[in-house]
Formats: sequence, C-alpha cells, structure tokens
Amino acid sequence: MIIRFKQKFSLPVEDIFTYFKTPADWARLFGLAADVKNLGGGWYAVPLKQFPFPLVARNTEQKTNELARWAFRGFWRGQGEVRFTETPDGTVVEGYEEISIRWLFFFSPLVERLFLERRFHSVWGVGWYRLRKREALIEANVV
Repeated sequence: MIIRFKQKFSLPVEDIFTYFKTPADWARLFGLAADVKNLGGGWYAVPLKQFPFPLVARNTEQKTNELARWAFRGFWRGQGEVRFTETPDGTVVEGYEEISIRWLFFFSPLVERLFLERRFHSVWGVGWYRLRKREALIEANVV
C-alpha cells in the first residue's frame, strides 16, 4: 500500500522536522502503544497503537529541514519519504509511505486494503492533528 500526503502548516520547518529526525521521534507525532526500542545501527522498533507488530525502521537519508527517508524491516517492508518546503507563511510537508507485510507476498495487498490501509491513514491523521493543535497553540499565544 502507498500512502501519499501533502499538508501545509503555519509552523516553521525546524519545528516540524524535529518529528522526523529518527523513527524514535515519530512517537511524539503519532502516539505509541509502548516505549520505542533502540535496536542499534540506527534501527528502532516503534510500537504504534492498533498494530500487532512494531514498525522497525531507520532513516536512510536525511537533509536537515529538507528531507527524511526511511526503510522498514522485520514484519513490515517498505520505505517512506517526507520533504519539507518553506513558504513565506509556513511549511509544506509532502511525501509518501510504501509499506506491506513481508511474508504475505501476493496476499499482502488484500490484507492491507481490508485491515490496514485505514489504520495507516489514521496514524498519519493523528500526526497532522497534533501539528494543527501545535499550530493553534502557537497562534493563540502570539495573538
């Protein structure tokens, strides 16, 4: 399954980028079912709510305030990317996440569509909601 997104926030790029420095930082954005485990070599086990197996991921490329790319291993396989573009009034966050169940091969798309796609969209939705909430708090303090 591939999840694509493009969101615009009135937050500075450095505020948003901090959530993507490592997979361990995803916890602050998406919420967790348990603690993140550092597996060494840049790999982290990130246990998300409503998922039976943690996302085991590591960043494969990073440009501060511009780009974060990651790969999955273990139960999940795939990759993802987030690009950050500063605008005069904030930041555009654009990217994708391609993820599937490693051992289901041809059955993975069916299982993803029936049981996982909505959940993954929901996880990203929680992240966007938290950034919008942060955006509103900052605006309320300024005004």
